[in-house]
Amino acid sequence: MKHVIAMAAGGTGGHLFPAEALARELVARGHDAVIYTDARGARYAHALDGLPHVVLPARSLAGGIGGKLAAATTILGAAWRARGDLRRRGAEAMVGFGGYPSFAPALGARACGLPLLLHEQGTRLSLANRQLLRFASGVATSFADTGGLAGVPAGRVVETGNPVRRAILDARAPYPLLSAADPLRLLVVGGSQSAAVFGRVVPPALRALPEALRARLRVSLQVAGDDAGAIADELAGAGIDADVRPFFDDMGARLRDAHLVVTRAGATTIADLLAIGRPAIFVPIPQGGSADEQLRNARTLEQLGAGWCMAEAELDPAALAARLQALFTSSVALPEAAARAAAAGRPDAAARLADAVLALVAQGAPEA
Repeated sequence: MKHVIAMAAGGTGGHLFPAEALARELVARGHDAVIYTDARGARYAHALDGLPHVVLPARSLAGGIGGKLAAATTILGAAWRARGDLRRRGAEAMVGFGGYPSFAPALGARACGLPLLLHEQGTRLSLANRQLLRFASGVATSFADTGGLAGVPAGRVVETGNPVRRAILDARAPYPLLSAADPLRLLVVGGSQSAAVFGRVVPPALRALPEALRARLRVSLQVAGDDAGAIADELAGAGIDADVRPFFDDMGARLRDAHLVVTRAGATTIADLLAIGRPAIFVPIPQGGSADEQLRNARTLEQLGAGWCMAEAELDPAALAARLQALFTSSVALPEAAARAAAAGRPDAAARLADAVLALVAQGAPEA
C-alpha cells in the first residue's frame, strides 16, 4: 500500500540531510514523501533535487517578549499553512528532524491528527525536539544512550541511527592500508559551520612534523575564505602534498580514502564517519547553540574508541602535531579506532527509520 510521509527539518545540513535520506528511501519503496523546511534549508538544492518540498517562514522563540510574540505569530501562520498542505497531499505521518523550522510543520501535522515521529541526530534531545516531545507518538534516536528521554516509555523509543546521504553510503570501503611505505591521507573539514581555527592551527602543526612524516602526507584541507592558495604554497614549501579548498564536493571519496579526519563534531559529520568507518580527531565548536551538543557527541565517540576529542582552547600547533605524530607512528591506533567507528555505524539507518515510520502509520495516531 502506498503511503504519503511528510518530513520537517531545520535549515542546516545536519537536519536536512537525514530528512533527504529518509525521503529517498521511502520513494525507493514506492511511497510519496514531502519535506518542509525554511528558506535556509531550501538553499540545499542538491539535497532537495527531485523531492517535493515546501518552504515555510520560520523564526526562533529566542529573545525578549516582543521577539517571542513575533515568533509565535510566524509559527502559528506556518503551522496553519502546513496543515492545509498536509491535508491536500493526504499525508499520513510526520517525521520531525529538529531545528526550529520543524516546529510549525509538526504542529500542523498534529492538528491534522497525524502521528509524529521525532528523530534525534545528537546524543541528547535538541531544544525543538524537547518542545515537541509532548505531541510525539515516538522518538527515533541515533545513539543507544540518548539524553532527554526521561519519562518516555521504552516502547516509544527506537534506535535507528542517523540516516546518511547516498553519496556517503556509495563510498563505503575497507580502511585503507597503513604501513611505512604507504601515504598518510589526512582530511581536515570544518562541517557546515566551517572552522577558521583549522586554517590557523593545522598548517603550522603539519610543518612541525618530522620530515619523514611530512613526505608521506597527502592532505585535504578545507579552509573558508581566500587563504587557500597561500596555505597550499606554505605547505608545499614544507614538502607536504596538500589540496586546499574552501569546499569539497566529493566528500564521500575523500572520507573513503582518509586514514584520519580532523573535524567538528556535528551529528551529520559523525554519522558519515561511522557509516564509512573512519577515525577522527574531534574539535567541538567552543560556543554557540550547538556547543554542548558537539561536546557530548565528541565525548561519546571518544568513549567508543572511535576518535579523540580536543577542545579548541587546547588546540595549538604543538598539541595537534604531537597527537598527529603519535597516531601516524602507531601501527594499531588508527586501524583499531576505524574498526570501532565502523562497528558503531548504522549504514542502514534510513531503512530502519523508514521501517519505524511505516510501523507508526500502521498503528495510527494516538488520541490528542
